[in-house]
Amino acid sequence: MPLKQIFLEKNKPVEESSVDRLERLLRTKFELKTGFAEPGQLSRTMYRALQSLDTDGENLDINRFATAMRKLNCGEDRAAVDALFHRYDTTDCGIVTMKDFADAVFGIRVIPRSSPECRDVIALVRDRLLARGENAYRGLVRTLRTMDTNGSGALEPAELADGLQKYNLKLSKPELATIFKYFDTNKSGTIDITEFMAGLRPTMSPARLALVKLAFLRLDKNPDGKVTFDELASLYRTDRHPNVLDGTKTPSDILRDFSAAWDKSGDGIVTEDEFIEYYKDLSASIDNDAYFELMIRNAWHIAGGSGQAENTSNLRVLVTHLDGTQSVETIINDLGLPDKKEATLIAALKKQGATDVLKAEIATAM
Repeated sequence: MPLKQIFLEKNKPVEESSVDRLERLLRTKFELKTGFAEPGQLSRTMYRALQSLDTDGENLDINRFATAMRKLNCGEDRAAVDALFHRYDTTDCGIVTMKDFADAVFGIRVIPRSSPECRDVIALVRDRLLARGENAYRGLVRTLRTMDTNGSGALEPAELADGLQKYNLKLSKPELATIFKYFDTNKSGTIDITEFMAGLRPTMSPARLALVKLAFLRLDKNPDGKVTFDELASLYRTDRHPNVLDGTKTPSDILRDFSAAWDKSGDGIVTEDEFIEYYKDLSASIDNDAYFELMIRNAWHIAGGSGQAENTSNLRVLVTHLDGTQSVETIINDLGLPDKKEATLIAALKKQGATDVLKAEIATAM
């Protein structure tokens, strides 16, 4: 019976109250500047200020946004600034448009996550999804898309209600009304499924995103920004997955979940964006940084990590050095090794800098 691993480290998001304070500070600055003008003038004033502070284009990434906030004397708390950026990045694409941001700050454009009322409903749905396990967000996407009978990518109130109920996430009529009030941004009577899921999903932390990008870089040997799904599946390691280690799932279960979760376009190709999108959904269902890191490192053989997040999947090799001493070494890039013959192991060790290898064999547990 495998030992059950216990993970105590939690992902700690910025308090919404801190982001609300920053938002109020920003709003107040322009209200005072304009003598408490009407929303349209307030938005235009902020928009012109942002243009004067950043002349590199309309679209702000998170770093340019932070620089602009600092120039407005609103950037002291970088964590809150980043959280404010993500609040207004409604499609989770890493971009906030100056005009859209200014309009939203002053209520001309509706933003779901800027409303405490809507955030309460989002938090309710998130908690229920978190309780369902790792593939909850992907499962909800698939369910909602089955309700989209005309292929528009958007849902009417009854379709959304049916989809949520089908996925055991039934909301009350007032809660559904709140969702539609804030997610139907263009007042069309429908909500976009992709934007709805982006609004539900917590933002992936920079550390998690960097780890996911590193995993894709290891797979994309060319590199041309894409790998085939068959390559992905052949390299995906399940035997060191945390759920396998704690005995709650078998390697076959994990591979089945993995295959079912990919929302492929049908071309058999997985792009970096699709890879990241998959892990954004998976990340949203995992509230523990150490667990997430261990899962990624073990699945894609990324050496490193510390404590409970330390990689345990890469090949350990018993090396006999030229002077007769022995040591156990880790082959850092063992994905796709053609075999585990001695010559292959020695070649891999030399590729990562070893120069005094006499013999090499797979290390066995003592």
